[in-house]
Amino acid sequence: RSMFPTEDSRLGRVLMSLSKKSRSWRRFVLQLGLGTGLSLSGIVADAETPGSMRFTATVLAIRQAEPAVVNIEGNKPAAPSAGNEGQLVNGMGAGVIIDSRGYILTNQHVVQDVAKIEVTLHDGTQLIGRLIDRDAETDLALIKVDASSKKKLPVIRCGTSSDLMRGESVIAIGNPYGYHHTVTEGIISALHRDIPVNGVQEYPDLIQTDASINPGNSGGPLLNSDGEMIGINAAVRIGAQGIGFAIPVDRAIDIAARMVAGHRRNTLDQALEVETVYSEGKSSLKIVSASANKDLRRGDIVTKMNGQVVKNRLDYELALVDESPNGDMKYREVEVEYVRGGVASTTKLVSSSSQGVRAQLVSSASTRVTPATSMDVAYNLLGLRLEVADAAKVRSIDANYKGGLRVTAVRANSPAHHAQIKQGDVLVGLIDWQTPNWEDLAYILNSAELKASGSPKFHVMRGRELFWGNLELTPRRSR
Repeated sequence: RSMFPTEDSRLGRVLMSLSKKSRSWRRFVLQLGLGTGLSLSGIVADAETPGSMRFTATVLAIRQAEPAVVNIEGNKPAAPSAGNEGQLVNGMGAGVIIDSRGYILTNQHVVQDVAKIEVTLHDGTQLIGRLIDRDAETDLALIKVDASSKKKLPVIRCGTSSDLMRGESVIAIGNPYGYHHTVTEGIISALHRDIPVNGVQEYPDLIQTDASINPGNSGGPLLNSDGEMIGINAAVRIGAQGIGFAIPVDRAIDIAARMVAGHRRNTLDQALEVETVYSEGKSSLKIVSASANKDLRRGDIVTKMNGQVVKNRLDYELALVDESPNGDMKYREVEVEYVRGGVASTTKLVSSSSQGVRAQLVSSASTRVTPATSMDVAYNLLGLRLEVADAAKVRSIDANYKGGLRVTAVRANSPAHHAQIKQGDVLVGLIDWQTPNWEDLAYILNSAELKASGSPKFHVMRGRELFWGNLELTPRRSR
């Protein structure tokens, strides 16, 4: 029975006419396609057509970020339990390329105890990574692959976690259960979560999301709708569904910067302290201290290093990394562009290599280390970045000490690193002298006792306790 009203009605005649024309048009298109070999797909806009509805924000974000995401696999010892001693299990995770020369940020637990770190790039290239440094407290690690000098690797674009909103869309990319470059989508469910792990460690201040995060997603990026990384996927809650957690990108960048700073060799180690500041969803690099450069001042905003744009402390540290293969560069100049009061200016930083500083210390008794250069010497020789601590607070803990120098960073594989000195410790003594300020430290670093000692004794204040040990100044072989 016809679905239309009777043909005697005016509406019925109109509808019947449209129906017949529609059928005739479809027959024409079909005959045209069959007769000419023309594909019907050419008539309908495909996904690559600009303005296609299929080009969603999610699709664009994934296309932008995915080339900088790597898959990481490797064998590691099984968890110790009865019957599996000596057995190996296949660990897996992901990572993000933070520098085109092959520096990759991931989770520590992804590469921990892995003898051979196998890295697969987005294009399928397989490389072997080496562990540069790791931070157990935040579960972050820095690895390096040897990228081709002819082809720079794609780098992840970082956003900020300072302005995240509950409910905004996010995307997770990773290697769950070995399924390379799996993408999932969700929203930010909560912010500032403190999550216990294994009943021992706690991840503080995490991003919670309902984007599916499974074993193997660890170390991969959590993206916003613009394709910017706003977190590092880190943890799942066993037995839970729709609950995953990520380390905020601002903290991850700061930790990565410290690890890069510890890895740098034969590069500028001048007394220039910087920090990342965030405002209205944007980051900039502010100078905290520049005692060894007469042109720079506290509060200046650094915009470029050797022509390379810098927006955070990680950009700054990466700009100073020297990939020179011979390792014997004596001096290095770095051009710095900065802004003060809205006015742009340029200056240069010049420094000696770490070997040069070491040689300067031991060359002759006439060597003089000034308070300004003692910052560099402390870092190159001892492996410590320091700042003057609150003397009153030090005295309130132990009245025998006049003050101290707070540890802000420890270089990987340095004497301080091997002596288990940690960030936040306060150096209150070295050899037989106290270290309440830069002048006293300069005197110690210039002393004959230090030059003659292969393992000077140190004292540090950690919390309200005092610890001591020895700094082995004889160079160790890096891992």
